Amino acid sequence: MNPLPETPLVSVVTPSFNTGAYIEDTLGSVEQQDYPRVEHIVLDSGSTDGTAEILARHPGLRLVTPAPQGLSAKMNLGFSLARGDIVCWLSADDYLLPGAIAKAVDAFKRHPEAGLVYCNSLQVDETGVEIGRTRSRQASVRDMLRYNYVPLESAFVRREALERIGPVDDSYPLVQDWDWLIRICKQFPIAWVDDWWSANRVQPQQRSQLYKADIWLQVRTMTRRHGGAYLPVFAYYWGPKFLRAGGMLLTGQFSRFRAKLRTHLASLGRREQTRKGLEY
Repeated sequence: MNPLPETPLVSVVTPSFNTGAYIEDTLGSVEQQDYPRVEHIVLDSGSTDGTAEILARHPGLRLVTPAPQGLSAKMNLGFSLARGDIVCWLSADDYLLPGAIAKAVDAFKRHPEAGLVYCNSLQVDETGVEIGRTRSRQASVRDMLRYNYVPLESAFVRREALERIGPVDDSYPLVQDWDWLIRICKQFPIAWVDDWWSANRVQPQQRSQLYKADIWLQVRTMTRRHGGAYLPVFAYYWGPKFLRAGGMLLTGQFSRFRAKLRTHLASLGRREQTRKGLEY
């Protein structure tokens, strides 16, 4: 890895489409960072929910509109426009915590060999209230082939790594971020920091809630393409779900079990939209 400048420029890239309910928090979290050199690139592909009016209130960001349709296309354009020595992929419903960027830059200085640094995952609900924390760990490529230990909202990547691995792959419209992270891990060391830099918003319209069935199919295909085994990723993905379902049945939570089952079955009906590509 080439040495970073004393104060490297950090580019935050955010894809957007009809995210007006949450993007104000995202924009504010970047603007309020105490690090002196940050650019925020937002790529919006024609939102109709008031997002445009919110973006107009933030003249300091680099707005690209109309942006290409599809998440992979947006991110590839955003990465090509980013001028930073370090790049962050920040979704429009997630946000950075105070001091996050300065901590990430410091992590790169402590781990100059790393192509990517990341930390733990903090989850919030639709209103921004904390609902959970998940401590990650230092992951190897083998680990990443069975479970994604890198919370995307906490991942910061060196430009050198970004350029070498190539564009985001649109073959996996639901798990292209995981594929992207694995590709980084296969070519560069990554470094975990036991800290909390960002918040992942859990809300009913996010992809992980709407397309559960297709997520599994894409995870299976994507990890096997990278050389992963079937049983480990199956156990990591389905094991906790089976345990929760069994617990519901054993404790008589039949209505909750039926509701979860209906949600899963509904995701099967959305497969055609997944094939056509997702806007966000």
